[in-house]
Amino acid sequence: MANRKVYSFIDRKYSANGIASVALGWISVAIFLLLLLVSYRMKGSAGAWIGACGLTGIIMAILGLRYGFVSFQDDCKSYFCSRFGTIVSTVAIVGWFFVVCAGLVSMM
Repeated sequence: MANRKVYSFIDRKYSANGIASVALGWISVAIFLLLLLVSYRMKGSAGAWIGACGLTGIIMAILGLRYGFVSFQDDCKSYFCSRFGTIVSTVAIVGWFFVVCAGLVSMM
């Protein structure tokens, strides 16, 4: 039997919110890893500026998660970026949560 070629006339593009979710999630993870490295190099005496950068990373992770959920409502889109951005942002939020909890425990 001859193989038939299957043509699809639907153009499946990535959702803009899904791409934003991936970008914000990866930026948050990069900030997380960079601040861990800086804090390790400075032996825990980095100061208040590292907390401000960490807060920026937390906000980016939360916004990435929000954009990821919003991107699932788009029609005729490929949901790969939506899923991937949601997963990366969730991992970033979990990492930030553990760092904040460790900081609160060390203050007591």
